[in-house]
Amino acid sequence: MNEHASAARRVQWPEQREDVLNALQALSDRDYQEQHWRSGHGWPDLTAAVHWLIDDTFIDQAGARALIPQLFRDEQEADRVQLVVDALLRVLDDLGPTAPDHAYLDHPAWISVLHAANAALQVLSPDKENS
Repeated sequence: MNEHASAARRVQWPEQREDVLNALQALSDRDYQEQHWRSGHGWPDLTAAVHWLIDDTFIDQAGARALIPQLFRDEQEADRVQLVVDALLRVLDDLGPTAPDHAYLDHPAWISVLHAANAALQVLSPDKENS
């Protein structure tokens, strides 16, 4: 069993949690974004990350805390993911949904998305489960 699956056992929707973790991984990795999103190639792309994190969870509407214990183990996890969603929505609202991926990467607030996703990934990472 992979590490993410092990951590996800404590939530009601482990498969969807895995999608959220994959989105956070993509949103936290600037090198990956530069290599794949800027060129328009690579999976997951920005659209998939947004879909997994926002469209599939409705965090933008209900808030991340509403998904304890479905996706998140506790308020700390939910709050960290909420910060990612909030940062991402600021950029999306500014540029709209049809801008090319590189426009999001070049947005001045994109650094907030990177930092928030990194922080959330640290809190949600499977090795934190036993600490």
